[in-house]
Amino acid sequence: MREKIKSNKTIALVSNTSWSLYNFRLGLIRHLKSRGFRIVVIAPKDAFTAKLIAEGIDYKEVEIFNYGTNPLNEIKLIFHLIQLYKEIKPDLIFHYTIKPNIYGSIAARYCRIPSIIITTGLGHLFEFKNWMVRTITLFLYRIACHLSKESWFLNSNDLDVFVYKLIVKKSKTLILKSEGIDLEWFSPGSSKKNSNKTVFLFAGRLLLDKGILHYCDAAEIIKKRHSNVEFHVLGFVDQSNPNSIAYEYLLQWQKKKLIKYLGETTDVRPYLINCDCLVFPSFYREGVSRVLMEASAMERPIITTDNVGCREVVDHGINGLLIPTKNVPELVDAMEEFVKMNKSDREIMGKAGRRKMAREFDEKIVFASYDQAISRYLENYEPGNKVINVNNG
Repeated sequence: MREKIKSNKTIALVSNTSWSLYNFRLGLIRHLKSRGFRIVVIAPKDAFTAKLIAEGIDYKEVEIFNYGTNPLNEIKLIFHLIQLYKEIKPDLIFHYTIKPNIYGSIAARYCRIPSIIITTGLGHLFEFKNWMVRTITLFLYRIACHLSKESWFLNSNDLDVFVYKLIVKKSKTLILKSEGIDLEWFSPGSSKKNSNKTVFLFAGRLLLDKGILHYCDAAEIIKKRHSNVEFHVLGFVDQSNPNSIAYEYLLQWQKKKLIKYLGETTDVRPYLINCDCLVFPSFYREGVSRVLMEASAMERPIITTDNVGCREVVDHGINGLLIPTKNVPELVDAMEEFVKMNKSDREIMGKAGRRKMAREFDEKIVFASYDQAISRYLENYEPGNKVINVNNG
């Protein structure tokens, strides 16, 4: 019997930015669309909203104050999500990031729609300076985990923290192990143009806790020792984030010729091709660092911290080097080790990273977890197949 795609099953993805849905979950969205589902994304409008719409995805705007704590805005968000869920009538909802996880789960339960929380990293969840805000947030997260069908985590450390603090029952959890990497898109490129210099690259949001200051401090030391080393910085200054560096810092670093600022981009691949090593000295509670996976997939060795969401991508001495967090001397030593490494050893390290990505972080592995979850909550769906309309033959 010929299969027909069942068109009345809807899956919603809710996040705090359109940017994250496009950059981290576009492959997943395309995968689910190929399986015959109607996909609706719900997020604030930003520069990437139009890109999502261009993919043929239904988009619904919602206002989320990511760093705000005004109770009225939080209540308005719950009611807006309830309104959207009643309008869209999704069969299953995936929530991402703190506020969608909390308020989206409450709204979904009110509308009697199964939902899954995906904690993409704890960030500053346990570091709110205001103890009342921290206490209330954890209390609400506990409620959200109770109301949702499952809670997914990108690394075992975050899961253990939630279980230890009695926020979620372990029986309702799953480790997704990153959001996956498209190995065809992030494939090994040619060698960088200038082979006479060692080029280090920092790529990511220019936040203090991503380690950008440590990177530049280390750059200043290394450049005094070696004339054939360059330090590139790629990423945007997020002025809405209280942990963002000031743009003036970039100007000062460039004036001192410590770094070469490359601006921001929607395609990191050309910059990875033109570097020898990605450096990411983050002490932020990552889920699993995206840029580390991208660099490894493109056979670039990495230097990063023995930190949650970073250590998962690196086998020390095999595809990169791990250093302690907030430790400039150790970062300098790792950079020195890499500068002195011959071309053959660098290539061996890069190829090991590519193999690790294929073995552990291929996005197809992640898609399988979503397929299995959908099969648990939607009838007539089998992982790996399109949705079959059993009512119409």
